[in-house]
Amino acid sequence: MPKHRNPLLGMLLSMLAALMLSVMPLPDELNPWRPEWLMLVLVFWAMHAPNWFGLWLALVMGVLLDVLLATPLGFYGLAMVVVVQLTRATGQWSGVFSVRHTTLLLLALVALSRSIHYLILSLQGLAPSDGSDFFLPVLSSALMWPTVLLLLKRWSQRT
Repeated sequence: MPKHRNPLLGMLLSMLAALMLSVMPLPDELNPWRPEWLMLVLVFWAMHAPNWFGLWLALVMGVLLDVLLATPLGFYGLAMVVVVQLTRATGQWSGVFSVRHTTLLLLALVALSRSIHYLILSLQGLAPSDGSDFFLPVLSSALMWPTVLLLLKRWSQRT
């Protein structure tokens, strides 16, 4: 009988690593390109361990990122919950998707997340006038997804 593994330790460690990468200082030229590390990790776990990973954990991790980045509470939390729910809704198909297809799915999810952020900032009158830099993390996250996917798949098989 196959033994079911508990992915909780791997989930927590990967989320901690994503939080650290999210607050790690970068040069000013690279900062607009910072991938949405936590989003990448949350999408992975929502796809690969949906029974262990839920909306409450996504909300808590998003609010924790809000605290670390000194953004209004719920700024990242709301986006994480929406993205994780959509990921879980497509989860039944994600197992048959190729890396290319999951990359396109991730691109759409991160674009949705950034659009939610832009909407929240617009409602507060704080949206950047030039939105081009605002959406650069969509591209960098999509470029990083195959690597993150490979690393987390290998890691989840070991833990």
